[in-house]
Amino acid sequence: MRLFTILLMIAVTFSNRIANAQTITGKVSDKESGETLVGVNIFNQDNVGTTTNLDGEYSLKLPVGEHTLTFKFLGFQNLTKKFTLVEGETLTFDAKMATESKTLDLVVVTGSQFEKKLEEEMVTVDVVRNYLVQNTATPDLKGAVQKVPGVTILDGQVSIRGGSGYSYGVGSRVQLVIDDVPLLTGDLKDIQWSAIPMETAEQIEVVKGSSSSLYGSGALNGVIHVRTGWAKEKPETEFRIYHGLYGTPGLKEARWWEDTYNPVFTGVFFSHRRKVKKNFDLVVGGHASSDMTYLQRGHRQAVRVNLKTRYQDKKIKGLSYGLNGNVQFQQSGRFILWKDNAENAYVPLDGTSSTDKYLFANVDPWAMYSSDVAGLHAVRMRYFRVERRNGSWEDPSASNVLFLDYRFQNEFKYNFHLIAGIQYQHVWSSSSLYPEAGTIYTHNPAVFAQVEKSFWDKKLTLLFGIRDEWNEITEVSKETSNPILRGGLNAKLAKKTNLRASFGQAFRFPSIGEKYVNASLGVIEIRPNENLKAERGWSAELGLKQGFRISNWHANADFALFWSEYRDMIEYGLNVDTSGIYFKPQNVSKARVAGFEVGLQGDGNIGPIPVRVYMGYTFNYPADLQSDTTQENFGIYMQNLFTSISNPDSLSDLSILKYRIANVFKADIEFDVWKFTAGYTVEYTSYMDRIDAEFEALLPGFSEYRQLHNKGIWRMDARLFANIGSKHSVGFIVKNFLNEFYSVRPGVMEPPRNFTIQYKLKI
Repeated sequence: MRLFTILLMIAVTFSNRIANAQTITGKVSDKESGETLVGVNIFNQDNVGTTTNLDGEYSLKLPVGEHTLTFKFLGFQNLTKKFTLVEGETLTFDAKMATESKTLDLVVVTGSQFEKKLEEEMVTVDVVRNYLVQNTATPDLKGAVQKVPGVTILDGQVSIRGGSGYSYGVGSRVQLVIDDVPLLTGDLKDIQWSAIPMETAEQIEVVKGSSSSLYGSGALNGVIHVRTGWAKEKPETEFRIYHGLYGTPGLKEARWWEDTYNPVFTGVFFSHRRKVKKNFDLVVGGHASSDMTYLQRGHRQAVRVNLKTRYQDKKIKGLSYGLNGNVQFQQSGRFILWKDNAENAYVPLDGTSSTDKYLFANVDPWAMYSSDVAGLHAVRMRYFRVERRNGSWEDPSASNVLFLDYRFQNEFKYNFHLIAGIQYQHVWSSSSLYPEAGTIYTHNPAVFAQVEKSFWDKKLTLLFGIRDEWNEITEVSKETSNPILRGGLNAKLAKKTNLRASFGQAFRFPSIGEKYVNASLGVIEIRPNENLKAERGWSAELGLKQGFRISNWHANADFALFWSEYRDMIEYGLNVDTSGIYFKPQNVSKARVAGFEVGLQGDGNIGPIPVRVYMGYTFNYPADLQSDTTQENFGIYMQNLFTSISNPDSLSDLSILKYRIANVFKADIEFDVWKFTAGYTVEYTSYMDRIDAEFEALLPGFSEYRQLHNKGIWRMDARLFANIGSKHSVGFIVKNFLNEFYSVRPGVMEPPRNFTIQYKLKI
């Protein structure tokens, strides 16, 4: 009886509280158009919330006291409002939300090295947004950059608009930059995709076209800039874990693993950002992953930790400094060539696979001073070490890079902007693959300057840049870039309509590896060429960017024509003579790549549904002017270009460069319905028309595969996420949805259909 009385009292008390609950009610609408908004998230500081109904109305019951309500909706600026509720009170608040487009208002830094709106740039800059990385379970930077239209990555080698092909061992023609500082390895000048701290990355910017005047050797074909984030006003912690497995390939006979087992992969990302005592920013991150891959003996494991700090000096206004760092240990298998194109497509050719152990470490001290009178002065340093050993911890090699960058930046009267600076890079590298197993030293100083001037209330902006750079391999060779130039303009033709034009010269010094590495890959050898010369070239672009809005959906449409010329390009040619089969780097005297690109990037609401779109199509015609000298004539080249669009099979193989992909289409669409987020990705790459003839003649399965698969490749991914409150989400991703059995780079198959489950927590 006593228990019954207690329960009755609790029930009465609870019912009275419900009856006398305090309520905030109202309607939410677009501040500009007046349209009601459906599905707006409304919650207080304790994460008690609701959403608007089909009429844009909401009703939220809250306890007595002070509350701060947040109104949140994709494509609109967050709105906050404070309320004080007394017992039994009902308040009415009609919220009007202002639009905000993450597409139209994008700010980038890579094209000019200072912040400006995307449409004001003079070169094409594509931005990979965070949702494209996190919602697709992208494990590393390579997976993120592959989503950019016009970008292809073949076995780790990146090409933008056909500016590079596949050539094992050749350094990158695209410069990788992390927070304004280059990060190519010292010996091979390549990109280590897996070592980039994606857990703290905030924005990835891809510059298409020659960028050597600002970024030096390595930016012959463009720049990839990873910008990591800083702490915000409130501490922020993010945790993401994924686990997946590879399914049975489209060609079942290629499955080398047992029926009771499937290769699996898993990974975890962690980051935490916070302000300490208001003037100190701290960002920490970590990552661990394991990929027991579908490629036999290609397994990879890695673990990484990183740190980023910023201290704003209390005594000297405008002075800030800090220390950043990143360390990763990695063990990975190398898969270079398949055993054949069918049953053994996932099995390496005898003698061409190995297991390597890596240590990647960089330490980046920096300081920056800014004032209205003195302008901006920045000093950045980086020590970057890459250490490699074989699977038995033997045969060590190491490269060390010491990089120093000082730059001055200021905006003077009359919309005149100046950037100038000096850079110095010192590399020392040791390996048993070098002559006499010694250590090689290089020195690489540079000076650069760039001016930008706007006219007529920024309706027209002109740019001019210049750089000179030297490269010395101690006691062996000296080279200079000679002064290289850059020019550009951006004209605002109408509101959200911008015309751009640019021209830039470029160069790339040969890497230590290209000149000196002498190695064996089983039946194939890699031989050095100490007489390699620097690659040189230029690129030009004419583009139009149009921003537009359809109701609450915002987008940028972009169209660009591009033209690039190169000479002394370095490629590894496959050679066969009495001494054996071997690759040797050579300078290709002349090459020309021209084409066009169209793209669309948008976000916002179509009706009540938030929709995000990122898509583009790129066509390029990569002409080999050395093998087919008639194409030096403009008329013949243009005739071949148009022929390659309508009837590519009619062209001679000698007319085009090797290992190029002429047509690339990429599209990703993502939308939100209630508490679910769904997305679909489609990619198309056309047939690789020309490879080394020796490959097809001598290596197993090459000729047969190319005869059977002489068309382009379509690949599709699908994903579905459930958003559990404002902090949690669980997703399911299927990649290679149609389970295509295909190869992009001859000699290695792409992954079969695979399945991933991902959980994300953000607090």
